[in-house]
Amino acid sequence: MKQLVSILCLFFISNAAICQTDKSYLIDISKDNIAIISNHLKLGTHTNVKDETFDANSFYFIRNGKPWFPVMGEFHFSRYPKEQWEASILKMKACGIDVIATYVFWIYHEEQEGIWDWSGNRDLRYFATLCAKHHINLFVRIGPWCHGEVRNGGFPDWLLTKAKTRTNDSAYLGYVKPFFNQINQQLKGLYFKDGGTIIGTQIENEYRFNNPKGLQHIFTLKKMAVDAGIDVPYYSATGWPGSNIKQVELIPVQGGYPEAPWDKKTTKLALSNNYLFETLRIDQTIGTDLLGNQPKDTTNFSGYRYPYATAEMGAGIQITYHRRPIITAKDVMGLAYAKTGSGANLMGYYMFHGGSNAIGKLSTLQESKTTKYPNDYPIINYDFQSPIGEWGQLQPSYKSYKMFHYFLNDFGDKLAVCNTYFPSQLVNKANDTTTLRWSVRAKQNSGFIFVNNYQRQLQLPDFKDVQFNIQLKNGNILKVPQQAITVKKDAQFILPFNLDIASVNLVYATVQPVCKLIYNDELVYVFSEIEGVNAEYCFDAIGIKSTEINNAVIKKTDKHLIIKLVNADKNATALLTLNNGKKLRIVTLTNQQALNAWKATILGNDYLLISDADLVIDDDKIALQSTDNTCANFSMYPAINSLSFSNQKNITSHSDGLFISYTINFTEKKIPVFWQQDISYNAADVGKKIDTSNPFFYPLYGSSLQSIPSAKYYKITVPKNTLQDLSNAFLKIDYEGDTQAAYLDGKLVADDFYSGVPMTIGLNQFVNSLPGNELTLLVTPLKDESKIYFEDGIREPLIGKNKAQINSIKIIPQYQTIITGFKLLK
Repeated sequence: MKQLVSILCLFFISNAAICQTDKSYLIDISKDNIAIISNHLKLGTHTNVKDETFDANSFYFIRNGKPWFPVMGEFHFSRYPKEQWEASILKMKACGIDVIATYVFWIYHEEQEGIWDWSGNRDLRYFATLCAKHHINLFVRIGPWCHGEVRNGGFPDWLLTKAKTRTNDSAYLGYVKPFFNQINQQLKGLYFKDGGTIIGTQIENEYRFNNPKGLQHIFTLKKMAVDAGIDVPYYSATGWPGSNIKQVELIPVQGGYPEAPWDKKTTKLALSNNYLFETLRIDQTIGTDLLGNQPKDTTNFSGYRYPYATAEMGAGIQITYHRRPIITAKDVMGLAYAKTGSGANLMGYYMFHGGSNAIGKLSTLQESKTTKYPNDYPIINYDFQSPIGEWGQLQPSYKSYKMFHYFLNDFGDKLAVCNTYFPSQLVNKANDTTTLRWSVRAKQNSGFIFVNNYQRQLQLPDFKDVQFNIQLKNGNILKVPQQAITVKKDAQFILPFNLDIASVNLVYATVQPVCKLIYNDELVYVFSEIEGVNAEYCFDAIGIKSTEINNAVIKKTDKHLIIKLVNADKNATALLTLNNGKKLRIVTLTNQQALNAWKATILGNDYLLISDADLVIDDDKIALQSTDNTCANFSMYPAINSLSFSNQKNITSHSDGLFISYTINFTEKKIPVFWQQDISYNAADVGKKIDTSNPFFYPLYGSSLQSIPSAKYYKITVPKNTLQDLSNAFLKIDYEGDTQAAYLDGKLVADDFYSGVPMTIGLNQFVNSLPGNELTLLVTPLKDESKIYFEDGIREPLIGKNKAQINSIKIIPQYQTIITGFKLLK
């Protein structure tokens, strides 16, 4: 009998490895009875003049009648130059963002009572028009109170003395009404119902409405917005610190951050549970600076009336004066994998694009302790360490997000309907280093395995001999893969199983789905290798007529076709001809190629582009931008031999398998920068005095240049032709101290709280004012007695030195060429 069992087990191993096995990596997906409620939410007009629709049930969002997984990124139009909005919208779109969220800060538009300002960088209508032009949906967060690390949470100063804010006080509502009316005047005609792309509105923020008064107030605000004309398919409200989960007027949205710089502590914080696969949907630390510690969320989500939606997944974090964490790509991607693998059906990020605070007519506009808020933030800097930085620069997390978002864009319709399943051995403590963190999202035996072997500020080990065991509805166990793998430390990935692609069943694969394209009669599916794991595909043989492979080997059984790659590469392909006449091409990229991959739709055609440069993709052209590198590589499939590259003569190209590859060599531009210390300010020594009785101190610089004791001043001259033949140039300032502030003509234009990372200033925002003029830099010293949290190894070298100095300054060029010549393909 034992021999027979062994023989049967071996038989099943050769046929997609279905057999009973060790339960250490076991998830049971046999129960798939999700009770979905439909047509119960009382939202806005969800059909437009073209008969397109946006809707939602209690489980997922719906677009034109099909499941939809939205990818939403926050970008504050009023914190960025109007003339650069369009490029930024295109950068977000190229990263797989299909919804942009933005705040409307009341203080930016009515700083002085009765005087409205919707001009320049405050031009909401123009921003909404650009989103519509590029087919990006817009979610407007109208407050009235927003937070956003803005002065008074966005309330104008004058309002605070005239009404009891954030209540149904008649005086307060009387001031809110014209504000909402003004917003509608900006957006009128651009709503989804009118053919525009404004699909959502968030009411208030961080507001408790799990009590009668709170619920009444937030319903009143929603009604006022609707009465003003703000009619959208979706209305939302933040689901923290507490929300009523029986109401049907607002979709609660959740969040989670990699750090909590608003926390009063200046030591390392407890490890975050946001990196775990779990049922908890709310980051307990959000809002604790204003609301105090929150009780643990004990919500029973059975019978939940809304999709699991997020609006504030931290795509970075803004440092405060007393906490200065450095956030990595792994820090933020761990959150995205964990929350999506835990059931989220909308990934909404705060912030996806950084920016700069304006200087108001009456005051600075950042949150600070002087306005009785708990934190001091930089006056100008709101970089947020986001994927797109304060100056429009793409930061390392951008590429990681891009790869993840392409998966959500192209496979999200399948993912959105999937239930969430957790393993029998579930990690429930962030300090657990002995159990692998994984989950499954599945429906009807088909789904995705999510792995996040990463925890910020804790080293997780490699996990060897890992084989995922999925118990199917018929009781069988699907083993993924056939042979056990090693899950490397810091690994974050998604594996498909029983995935229908072009009517063929992919039983499993040891690669991550990236995107899919259509070219001629071929369906092209693109995957990425996983570090340390051999790329392998196992298909059901039924339906496959023939196979052509490159850089791979094939193993056939009675039931399955197994393709094992020798090495992953953009030309490691398999072409499957199906019995139904369709052709299915599988492309397997290396992890680095996948990070450098861009999916583009140009003139109606899909392209897979691979480039180590940054690409800004428009409807008929691409701006290729290379920062501090005179050589850029650009490969494309399908291949076009007749592309044109503006202002470039030194270009080579060659056929590269499926692709055509171009090499662009830019003419190097070395930009000198002249700087020296200026001692004239130190001689005056008439500035602010430090209150040494306060161990937390505070930022000493202001919006106007002044003398500060112990500070050092430097003069920088940027050459007049700095930006000639460039798309941008970045001033990189390596300094040591407490803070650094940059002044042009005596006015503050940029600032930074020292965290060990050089300060960056994008020069194309000052194209008409800075080149040829002097920039003054003010560096204040870091005092030993100040209580400030730094990452390990940052502060220790400065102890006892009272340092305030600049070590080096350089200008980093960003080269650009515009690629045209795309044509309609068959």
